[in-house]
Amino acid sequence: MSLTAAVRRWLSDDPDVTYECRNCGTTLESTERTCPVCGSIEIAEYDAAEYDAAGSDSA
Repeated sequence: MSLTAAVRRWLSDDPDVTYECRNCGTTLESTERTCPVCGSIEIAEYDAAEYDAAGSDSA
């Protein structure tokens, strides 16, 4: 995880942001740094607002 992603994750309380383990797919809380299921530290961040904006640009 990049430093920028880690800082955004730490600062974000946005309900449109979803955190998911890249290893097993478990959805995590924004405060979790490791997956409680598999122990992975590879956490993906999905921001629904970014994807919605990107989708409307191509229309």
